[in-house]
Amino acid sequence: MIRLRTAVRVMPAIWLALPLTAFACWYVTLLYASDGYTVDATAKASMTIGFVGAVLAACAAWEGSRLRRSGLWAAPSVRSRWAVAFWVLLPVVLVGLVAVSAAMVVNLARSGAGFVPDWRFVAMTAIDLVAYSAAGLAAGLLLPIAVAGPLAIMGTFIWLGFVPAIEPVWLRHLTGMFRDCCGLEQDLALRAVVASTVVDLGIVAAAGLLTAGPWPRLTRAGAALGALVVAFVIAVPMVAGMIYAPVVARDTGLLQCKENGDLTVCLWPEHQARADEVVEIATAARDRWMGAGITVPALFTEADRSVAPSDALFFSFNGADSDEGNVINSLASSLLPPFPDCEGGSTGGMALIYLQAWYDAAGGMSQSALEREWGEMLDEPNYPAPLKLVDQLEHATPAQQADWISRTETASQQCDTWDPGLIAVQP
Repeated sequence: MIRLRTAVRVMPAIWLALPLTAFACWYVTLLYASDGYTVDATAKASMTIGFVGAVLAACAAWEGSRLRRSGLWAAPSVRSRWAVAFWVLLPVVLVGLVAVSAAMVVNLARSGAGFVPDWRFVAMTAIDLVAYSAAGLAAGLLLPIAVAGPLAIMGTFIWLGFVPAIEPVWLRHLTGMFRDCCGLEQDLALRAVVASTVVDLGIVAAAGLLTAGPWPRLTRAGAALGALVVAFVIAVPMVAGMIYAPVVARDTGLLQCKENGDLTVCLWPEHQARADEVVEIATAARDRWMGAGITVPALFTEADRSVAPSDALFFSFNGADSDEGNVINSLASSLLPPFPDCEGGSTGGMALIYLQAWYDAAGGMSQSALEREWGEMLDEPNYPAPLKLVDQLEHATPAQQADWISRTETASQQCDTWDPGLIAVQP
């Protein structure tokens, strides 16, 4: 076991503890604040492992190089090499865990989600740091520090920075950096956690095999490669086919519902402080839409679409935005037909902009909010300004409005052609 005084004197990880933690805490203030949701706020802050892990992998490489240069790694010892590696890497991992955890607490506080991070991300951070530090230590034991240090930094950076940016998108779930989790209606997917853990264990095993015993180098290299292959063979099927985010639908049992007449509105606990206000806004908007001949269901829910009732209107709004237009805009967006699934993109999808602008206005969004949302859009012959059409529709008859909605929905599903006449308000 390394003494604290010695660690402070000789370990770069200890020297960097304070600046690394301060930088991680500052970095998360640049991120978009979460909507009071602990899982989301913790996940966003966990992305700081991208640079924390790289720095500490280099620190571990320094420790490995120090052991190699001093001859301590190869010297006879009453302690096993696993014990030596453990006590060398423990301070490194703890420094990284403190830095990332502090960033999580800062992001939780600024997001209104309390101060206690979701334990799953803390655990994954610890496992990730163990893997990167073990790989760095192995590099330092096998290579000169002039090579091992940069290699540890670049290897970790490529793993955490480049792999999540390439196809297929589910490869990112093997890295253990789950920054894309989670919307308010989502939770962390267990299979992504398990797959990442298996890969981390494979990295640790490979690092151990590369530096273990008196085996020939070729034998150690083959065993290390085998450990990695086995880890990926186990992990890849767990995440193959997943979307870019490592998420599953959140437990709908957490929803709390309120009724107002024949309308039911179900919200997550994070939005309960505004429940009465949201129910009032939703009721008024629904009444206006139905008065304008727009079909609207009697259940509004924040549940994920995959688990929400088929006859429900899914919506999600930012609880920190007190403008009622934020709620109306979210509800209006949920009334839209799906974006067309067209190879190479869709020109007709532009029509959805006009539909939502009308639904916003028909739902009771204030003029100032409409101007803020739609007022700066271009006004061209084939793509008129949305608010111009809104003004025309407000002066049209219910039959003309219904006809316009039908034609615009048709236009929104077109792939390769755009007929501006379909979105014209016809007398």
